[in-house]
Amino acid sequence: MSGTEKEQNTLESYSREEVPCVICGVQDAEFLFNAPERIVKCRRCGLVYVNPRLDVESLAKVYSKDYFVSDADDPGVDYKAYANYISDEKVILRSMNRRMKKVEKYALGKGRVLDVGCAAAFSLLAAQQRGWKAEGIEYSDFCVDYARSRGLNVHHGGLDNFQGTPESFEAITMWDYLEHSSNPLEELKTCNRLLKERGVLVLSIPNVDSWSYALFKDKWIGFKNIEHFYFYSRKTLTRIAEMAGFELEHSFYQGKYLSLSFFLSRVQYYTDFRPLLKAVENVANCRLAKNISFYLNPFDILNVVLRKKDHTD
Repeated sequence: MSGTEKEQNTLESYSREEVPCVICGVQDAEFLFNAPERIVKCRRCGLVYVNPRLDVESLAKVYSKDYFVSDADDPGVDYKAYANYISDEKVILRSMNRRMKKVEKYALGKGRVLDVGCAAAFSLLAAQQRGWKAEGIEYSDFCVDYARSRGLNVHHGGLDNFQGTPESFEAITMWDYLEHSSNPLEELKTCNRLLKERGVLVLSIPNVDSWSYALFKDKWIGFKNIEHFYFYSRKTLTRIAEMAGFELEHSFYQGKYLSLSFFLSRVQYYTDFRPLLKAVENVANCRLAKNISFYLNPFDILNVVLRKKDHTD
């Protein structure tokens, strides 16, 4: 079975649900394309999103161990998976340290930080190394077990069942998370309640205002993960943030440190030419490619600093 056939069979095994625009609350959207999910754009506010989208039961299937660690007997990178998120710890820590420097620039002081969608919790390690009291929230059973085995404070589930004390965090982070959220408005409202007065929420999202979206359209890498539900611009992100009680204080593009292996694995999103993919896969899985890392900023991941509004605002 070819990679394309395998992907199509996987896509058809999931169930989906119809949803309205999370900002406008109505279904008034124009169809854009299938990529591979059905991508639409709200005619009222311009929000780009998936409709219909994966339901709760299907999401549980997606965020399995295979999402984070590929089968050793099948080293090719699946369209929904990391090659090996765990083995990329050192590279991810470098990115997380860089991100936390930005958080510290805008937070009122170091204290408690909550990372939503923390995966294996390398973000918590970076925050702790910088003097923060860090905890995380993660949906994946595999990642929660792994993080807890290392003594990290990770809550299993989502913000909807997080028993956090109101106004108890100096900062909250959502690194590459909000596009995954099935209810981003309510989750942003929850973050607002958890933050101390004038606390900050710092997040990163794929940006549909970017050059790469304009160039690739339905081939854009932001669409390639079927569990990505919403695709924001500065305008739509600002609007949903204001609805949740935040003001957008600053936005900027920031890249990541990547292993050469991870970088090469993404070639599969842009070509179906099997001989080339096989050659790239062989290089990506060699030891040297896994040990080489570099910083890359393609200016298509928007980072946003949201400040909790004063009650008097």
